[in-house]
Amino acid sequence: MTSIFAYKPVYQEGDPGNGIGGYNLKNPVDLSFAFDYNSTGKLDHIVLYRPGTGTIWILHNWRGKFTPVYQEGEPGNGIGGFNLKNPADRIFPFDYDHSGRADHLVCYRPGTGTCWILKNHRGKWSPVYHEGEPGNGIGGYNLMNPIDQGFAFDYNGSGKLDHLVWYRPGTGTVWILKNERGNFSPVYQMGEPGVGIGGYNLANPIDKGFAFDYDGSGKLDHLVWYRAGTGTIWILKNNRGKFFPVYQMGEPGIGIGGYNLANPIDKVIAFDWDGSGKLDELVLWRAGTGTIWILQRQGGNNWVPVYHQGEPGLGIGGYDLRSPADLVFAFDYRQRRTPNHLCLYRPGTGTFWILERQF
Repeated sequence: MTSIFAYKPVYQEGDPGNGIGGYNLKNPVDLSFAFDYNSTGKLDHIVLYRPGTGTIWILHNWRGKFTPVYQEGEPGNGIGGFNLKNPADRIFPFDYDHSGRADHLVCYRPGTGTCWILKNHRGKWSPVYHEGEPGNGIGGYNLMNPIDQGFAFDYNGSGKLDHLVWYRPGTGTVWILKNERGNFSPVYQMGEPGVGIGGYNLANPIDKGFAFDYDGSGKLDHLVWYRAGTGTIWILKNNRGKFFPVYQMGEPGIGIGGYNLANPIDKVIAFDWDGSGKLDELVLWRAGTGTIWILQRQGGNNWVPVYHQGEPGLGIGGYDLRSPADLVFAFDYRQRRTPNHLCLYRPGTGTFWILERQF
């Protein structure tokens, strides 16, 4: 097992704690992600939100001190007209205007057809796309199923997260939408029931996906799909609209790089382990067990653990990962266009840590 001291905290608020930047993280539904608030190309701000309450904050980091640049408390009114009053509401970053910066927010309400895309102008948020409740979704994808999920993707290898992936796990449904001056249309469309994408059938309700830089190009132009609890993980490449696997571990499978993905609570994200500025490594963790691995591809499909805490494990950097609620995301703490810090947080407890690798 790799020493937990390969990482150390640069921000640490324990359990119980007071959250970060004034946001108390005391609600179990709290969610968070890194964001390019200032359109600098850096994931150096932190969004925290509480779906169902209208609460959302965006925090700026100045030499380790976090302060809100946007703050809507509880109860609140959400952001840019999107009220965040439904517990199902979700948000993710998106490059709406093809600038190369994921500085817009996609806000959606699965099961209702509701989707908004928000733009920031000097701290004031307004919709550039707006489909209210009930609505018709976006680009033909109706967002009428409560299990619908989405994320931004670099479909054409431009280095821009300017396409939208929508999927309906358990049904084989996945669409990819392009944006032409605010008009969204599918470049890939697999309806319900469907057969998924690139051979990955998306037939299990637990399927999850995200964009990934498989080949270290600096572009999030590959798709990772995984099925926690079954050892299944695929990585897909796009060749002119045709998707095919560059890594394929079927069901039942043995996971990737020695991490077996055999537990239904397993989660996977993209990460910049080596500070290259590229999200071309994988973090896999098993919340509640102290288990966390970081994998790097070292030639072909030879995935190697560069950090490894097995089950049971001690977590990472002093963060014990002993709660089933623990969540993780990549963050650019040093504001160098390198999202090579790990944010770990425990909703409902006020716990939030930021870890830095010790070289």
